[in-house]
Amino acid sequence: MRKLWLIASMVFRKNIRSFSWWSLVLTPLLAVGAIGVIQWYVSHTHEPARVVVVAPRAVASAFKASADGDITYTVAATKTAGQRQLRHEDADALLVVPRTLDHAAHLYSRDNGQSVDAATVRRALSGLKTMDTAQQLGLSAAQLAQLNAPAQLRTQSVSFKARKMVVARSKTDWLKVILSLAVGALMYVFLLSYGTIVAQEIATEKGSRIEESILTAIKASTQFYGKLLGVTVLLLVQIGAYAGVAAIAWLLRDRFAVVRQFLATIDWSGIGWPFVLVMVAFFVIGIISYTVLAALCGSLVSNQEQAGMALQPVLYLGVIGYMAALNVSSGSGPILRTMSYIPFLSPMVAPARFGVGQMGLGMVTLSLIISVVFLVAFTWFSARAYRDNVLVYSDSGLFKALKKSWTLSRSSR
Repeated sequence: MRKLWLIASMVFRKNIRSFSWWSLVLTPLLAVGAIGVIQWYVSHTHEPARVVVVAPRAVASAFKASADGDITYTVAATKTAGQRQLRHEDADALLVVPRTLDHAAHLYSRDNGQSVDAATVRRALSGLKTMDTAQQLGLSAAQLAQLNAPAQLRTQSVSFKARKMVVARSKTDWLKVILSLAVGALMYVFLLSYGTIVAQEIATEKGSRIEESILTAIKASTQFYGKLLGVTVLLLVQIGAYAGVAAIAWLLRDRFAVVRQFLATIDWSGIGWPFVLVMVAFFVIGIISYTVLAALCGSLVSNQEQAGMALQPVLYLGVIGYMAALNVSSGSGPILRTMSYIPFLSPMVAPARFGVGQMGLGMVTLSLIISVVFLVAFTWFSARAYRDNVLVYSDSGLFKALKKSWTLSRSSR
């Protein structure tokens, strides 16, 4: 056990001091920070469009009171005065409203001015016309509110089981789809980075021919598990750092308008803790599974220059899983349903299908159990294969090297 922790601590200390690991940790944080700065700059430098209104007093006052962050309204006494402001670039558009709202109003926009949303102006005019018509008909404010009340429509997604219609979860939960795809993209970056770390660790030792000396003091399986443990601790440290930053942002959300506005756009009640826990569990298991695969493939190459070749199976599986997750929102076919239970693919596909309601909690739990059992068995198999591969030097490719290692393993038993 002491040797195991010694190997793990060496891998951990080596990588936590490296520039590549810190760039992996800081790049997502810097990207989020850059997006926040851009949004803050845009929100603080954006000027609302200026519209000068020529209309009856009541209508002009109503427009002036309806100003918001996108459009502001000023009042001009005559059309000539409004055109003067437009010519001197004191306004971006001129709105001329006739005395009776039954006639068409005119909106004149300056070519070199800010764009004015005609739909917003039209909605305001429609509201004023409705109020004017209600007054002419003698309707009260309560009657007008009842007249403008929208019709209620409740929507539900359904599926059919044994020819019986049952209510299903919504398949249009865009927030969960976006979160699933974002976590899948982050998983791909992580598996590429941590797969590279462990593959280069093993390939460098094999290329320098120091494995023979190391294995005289430490068992191959101890060395294998030690490297995986060190990389796993690095992964947990990175996830913990992100969780800490997220907690700080949540505590300080009221002090930063950008953070407050972003959080206000998210319906957190629609996400739920089961979805969050499923994503985190599959994320960790997926990264560790791909890291074990990278370690196995890394033991098949002969030197550090071939470490990129060792990552090819990792990258191929990652791309297949992510592309499958991208198609989850389009429907659930037999291929996607099968991928939800296949290790290496399920960490990306299952959370996405769970988020859009194509998998229930029991089904996604089964997929998670399959991934955990496979990870344990695959790690044991990879440790045995590492023991046989670590002293095998071959330039004939991964599959031929694995075949040669398998032959040597069988002959040594």
